[in-house]
Amino acid sequence: MNPFEKHGIAHLSASSLNSARSNQPYWLISYMGGIKDPANIAMHAGQAVEEGVAQGLFHPDLPIEQCIDTAVKSYRQKTALGGYDAEDRESKLEEITGRPADGRKKAFDGFVRNALTALRPYGTPTPPEGSDRQHKIEIFLEGIPVPIIGFKDFAFETHGLDVDLKTTARMPEDMSQEHQLQAAIYWKASGNRSQRFCYATKSDHKVLELSAEAAEEAIKTATGLAHCLMRFLSKSDDWRELAGLLTPDYSNFRWGPLTKAAAKDIYGF
Repeated sequence: MNPFEKHGIAHLSASSLNSARSNQPYWLISYMGGIKDPANIAMHAGQAVEEGVAQGLFHPDLPIEQCIDTAVKSYRQKTALGGYDAEDRESKLEEITGRPADGRKKAFDGFVRNALTALRPYGTPTPPEGSDRQHKIEIFLEGIPVPIIGFKDFAFETHGLDVDLKTTARMPEDMSQEHQLQAAIYWKASGNRSQRFCYATKSDHKVLELSAEAAEEAIKTATGLAHCLMRFLSKSDDWRELAGLLTPDYSNFRWGPLTKAAAKDIYGF
């Protein structure tokens, strides 16, 4: 039995590998302990933008205003189910978007409009199989006995490339190392086809492409991270014992209320 199977890990992902590299105590608590923080307002807002943009790409003649309405409706539904009160839903959205809280439509306008401005020139994406909104990918890294699974946003077969949408408060200069690792996994799973990330803010958009050289380097990194995890997990059958070998840094952005409480229970501080 390999260490992943021993700990009940059937697969890895770019998110999992990036979490392990950034914050291993969090990774153990979240992925091994099964303790998950609920999605926050920013996550709901980002997902709502993605739904509006997807609608606009798969229906290229649809007015952007309707796509923005879709994002607003999605945000309302997601945050209502999340148990947030109306005031919190509006104030948090204002913090994220910088728009007045008196109009959710205004808050989502820039993100959806800028993303569609960037992506509609590519044409209509290839629909995923079945009822899924995203394209599932699966690869094996050298020497790792479990697969890496991921989900691509948009595949443009006519151009031979894939595009992942990222909503962000600040426009990046370059792809972060975490995004490069994610894109490299898609690159390898797609037969080395081009991978681009579309970054959309409330006021701008930018499309960045991962070079083949950067992709190869990021795959080496992903493979090395997976091997480090496998060696670490082989040290004990008890994930709490493994956690005790580490020290938590609560300034890391990944901590949420549930995972942080679990960590303090384990570490006592």
